[in-house]
Amino acid sequence: MLLLLLCFLSGLPARAMDAWAAPVPTVAQRYVDEALRQNLALQAQALDLAEARARLAEVSGALQPRLDLVARYSMADGGRTIDIPVGDLLNGVYRTLNEYLLTQGRAPAFPQLENQAIPLLRAREQETKLRLVQPLYRPELTRGIAAARAAAESRDAQLAAYRRELRLAVLTAYHTYLQAETAVEILDSATAVTAEAVRTNRLLAEVDKVTEDRVLRAEADELAVRQQRVEAERDRNAARAYFNFLLNRPLATEIERASEAELQALVQTLTGAELPSLATDRREELLALQRRVQATEAAEQSAAAKLRPTLALAVEGGVQGTEYRTGGGNNFVQGSLVAEWNLWDGRQRRSELEQARITRRRAELEQDVVRQQLALQLQRAQDDYRAAWAAYQSAERRGAAATRAFEIVAQREREGMVAQLSFLDARNERTRADLNRAITQHRLFIAAAALDRAAALSPLP
Repeated sequence: MLLLLLCFLSGLPARAMDAWAAPVPTVAQRYVDEALRQNLALQAQALDLAEARARLAEVSGALQPRLDLVARYSMADGGRTIDIPVGDLLNGVYRTLNEYLLTQGRAPAFPQLENQAIPLLRAREQETKLRLVQPLYRPELTRGIAAARAAAESRDAQLAAYRRELRLAVLTAYHTYLQAETAVEILDSATAVTAEAVRTNRLLAEVDKVTEDRVLRAEADELAVRQQRVEAERDRNAARAYFNFLLNRPLATEIERASEAELQALVQTLTGAELPSLATDRREELLALQRRVQATEAAEQSAAAKLRPTLALAVEGGVQGTEYRTGGGNNFVQGSLVAEWNLWDGRQRRSELEQARITRRRAELEQDVVRQQLALQLQRAQDDYRAAWAAYQSAERRGAAATRAFEIVAQREREGMVAQLSFLDARNERTRADLNRAITQHRLFIAAAALDRAAALSPLP
């Protein structure tokens, strides 16, 4: 069976990835769903996505017309004036006309005028208006929108990648906890047997049926099992704390265990699975990098577009004067077409364009590196799965053999046909075999989840 699976893993033609996915216990799937809702780091990633979408909305708004209400009220004193010599220009003419009127027996009709000095700044002035500005031609804006949209899509893919990574972390922590919990139970059972062996040998030693070395051997075995039990309990507590940390729960919260029957059934679906040729095409990391490259390309085009001229329409309308009044002489409206083309800026825009090109090239190189890293990760995940599956099969056979051997030795020990040391050796071997079986079973689940992660097989909830 192992040879068949190896052939499938290495030589099957490509097919739909949906044909295989790592099995997940029902309880573990509920915990995965809870982690996707509660995990704090995932919530921070979601905020990054929201920020990118807000940035896209901000950039997109630059193409929309802008309407502002602008109000100004000014008071001034002094300043420059415009001198108009009205008196110097007209007083001579008025005097001549007045003299002419006198000769006709009429009263003078023309006054003498003073020269005028008009201040440039009014003592009081107000202007209240609506200003509408509509960009007509700004090519860097459309490229900027494309860059912001690709950046938001990249953030979205990064969030999906983190969700998948969190799923793997939860499943790994869950099976690590089950592995440690099972080890504690196995060692509890072994401790009872070794304690009984110590008690029996001490009684036999008191009546000179066995020598002291038999008692010491039994005590050493009991202490070894107790030490393993303490270490297993430590590992269980650490696994439980980390698991609850991922779910943003109190670290000591109890974890519901999947039934052994369900785990055995899931193992059978694993070992009987035919894996297709796997690839990294579905990895969200690659999609995120593809969108990032697109964003840098659009940013480069936006920087190049800043070298072109721009055109905008501006319309203003409102009231102005020394008082807040409407009507003739106070209302005004003004429209303008504003064209702008920078001829020299100390090469700032060209330097910005060069930076954009370097950023785009860096993103392309990172994409190539990550693609190779993901391919390496997938290869290692496949190798780990093969090794875990083979190890589990060996552990199953070893456990069955050790259990049967212990049953035979125990029966013969009760009949007085074997020495106590042989009984202890058989019991220790069974304990080691049971521990190995529990470890390899959950390592198989973890390896399957890692392979699922490496090829992005299971759909995200």
